Amino acid sequence: MYTSILMLALSSSFGHTGAELPSPRWLEDYTAASRQGAAEQKPLAVFVGSGEAGWERLSRDGKLGKEAKSLLSERYVCLYIDTGTLEGKKLARAFAISQGVGLVISDRTGETQAFHHEGDLKADDLDYYLKRYADPSFVVRTTETNPPERATVPAYRAPSFGTFQLGGGGGGC
Repeated sequence: MYTSILMLALSSSFGHTGAELPSPRWLEDYTAASRQGAAEQKPLAVFVGSGEAGWERLSRDGKLGKEAKSLLSERYVCLYIDTGTLEGKKLARAFAISQGVGLVISDRTGETQAFHHEGDLKADDLDYYLKRYADPSFVVRTTETNPPERATVPAYRAPSFGTFQLGGGGGGC
């Protein structure tokens, strides 16, 4: 009996390290996210999807991996645009995302779009882009786009919506 209790205690102590995987805080208010990004000098990661936890669908695996979650929670201000709402559809169109899911990443000032991708991404590619644009030494000169062609286009300013809000006030998901 003591052996069973000891084994149970040991297995539960190894199974849980106490260090929970960081989870990004998802804002739904573009204005609030932009202000927070500028104040913290963090790039804005705009995930476009639909429904509850629609940001997970950006990854072809159907969920964000450990590295993506860690990068997003530590080095980005995260905005989720839910295209299941009228406001979300309008904002997604303003970001030129018209098909299901997409990702737009700003520079640290929030004034220039660094990356634009429509569609899902392989987990490794998502991790690569999140690392690249979170790097403080990276200087954004153009907006990078991903498949079908890996090309660069001239950078342009992110849309400004004044007090435009999604879902009645923002906050985390």
